[in-house]
Amino acid sequence: MKKLQALGKYMTRKEFLPLWAFAAIQLVYHIFMREPQDSDAMWFFCRQLDAYTLKDYLTARYEVWSSRLLIEAVLVYVSRSIFWWKILDWAFWVFLAWAFVGLFPEEKRQTASCMVVGFLLLYPIWDLRTAGWIATSVNYTWPLAFGICSLHGTVRAFYGKRTPAYLWIFYSLAALFGANMEQMCAVLLAVNFCAAVRFVLEKKPLLLYWGTILGLVISAAEILFIMTCPGNAARKNQEIINWMPNFKSYHVLDKVSMGFVDTMHHMVTSGSLLYLCYLVLLAVLVFQKTEKLKFRFAALFPLFVSMSLSWFPDALKADFATFYKLMKKSAFICGNNYQEMANYIPTLVYLCVAGCMLLSLAAVCESWFELLAQALLLALGLATRVVMGFTPTIYVSQERTFLYLYMVLGISAVYLVQNNRTLLQQKKQTCQALKLAGVLLVAAGVILDLAEIGSRI
Repeated sequence: MKKLQALGKYMTRKEFLPLWAFAAIQLVYHIFMREPQDSDAMWFFCRQLDAYTLKDYLTARYEVWSSRLLIEAVLVYVSRSIFWWKILDWAFWVFLAWAFVGLFPEEKRQTASCMVVGFLLLYPIWDLRTAGWIATSVNYTWPLAFGICSLHGTVRAFYGKRTPAYLWIFYSLAALFGANMEQMCAVLLAVNFCAAVRFVLEKKPLLLYWGTILGLVISAAEILFIMTCPGNAARKNQEIINWMPNFKSYHVLDKVSMGFVDTMHHMVTSGSLLYLCYLVLLAVLVFQKTEKLKFRFAALFPLFVSMSLSWFPDALKADFATFYKLMKKSAFICGNNYQEMANYIPTLVYLCVAGCMLLSLAAVCESWFELLAQALLLALGLATRVVMGFTPTIYVSQERTFLYLYMVLGISAVYLVQNNRTLLQQKKQTCQALKLAGVLLVAAGVILDLAEIGSRI
């Protein structure tokens, strides 16, 4: 009885209250979710175990379609019951929120909990329905949750805390599943590598971070497995035929250009509340930190471009019709059009947006290490989407492939607030305005998601 009371007291601590609210909202979401009958899960995955054993199915998928064997081993079972998928997916969303909060030191988790829940609710969850709720969640959200959780041991090592062996084993298993998804694998490889290099340079004892090395080995092995899987090559060849016949004519720089332009075009023109909140937060911090005109201009430029193209496109179209058409077309530079100077305009605008965001971070961050960490974090998030330029399905997969970039923006925002908490507390009116604006935008995001989910019932 005493243990139950202690557990109840622990779970009702202030830092967990936002997570309970998040769990309630996610429960409402999942009650109203309806899986389309023509989704990947309904017409394909749920039927596979009727015709094949799990071993035969995974063998065939490895040879002709995909390296996501762990993910698909789960998917073929989960797809057979929408009810149990809803229960599991609801649990994974709560688990994801808890995993993000666990990235921050204990003394800062109350604030981190509120902000993590905020940016998760600002994320347009409707984007995950593009191939059906079930297939998209198991392929994207679940590996994300496990992948973030696997980094807890590395975070503990960063703060000088030892992790028990049984937890390292759990983190390694979580990394194994998370890294089975290509984007998450790249994230884990980059984060564990950077962390391991830092620990070595600081001469920390190996016992403190040996799990980080294990996570690095797992993610590196998964990358190798992904690159050598015959099914991935076969699938890519088939998708080139189906979706982008001229894909093989693109060189590496063409593919980078395609991925970068498409990524920035979506972020700038989609009207994303999460991206808007990040830009507003960055601008507020810049204006509080410095009076230098170049930094303030850099903070306002991305906000101005995004608002013009996503919230007030009619005004831009009326006054600058030619520029509007170029930005809407959003052509990327490749060997077929490099001589047409007009095609460089979208790329230049997007490079200016990214550069201004980096300059704003330079004004906000207190140290070179903080600036480097923020820059690497945002570069990693951007890379998870730009890499889609190396696949012929970049315009087919679309919204769901932005999940990791949105999550990186959210984490970056939490760190910015945590590192500038004293400054914001001193500016009480600014702090209150930010809190009010955040609450209102989160409420708007929840209402929009419910409206989108409910519209397909």
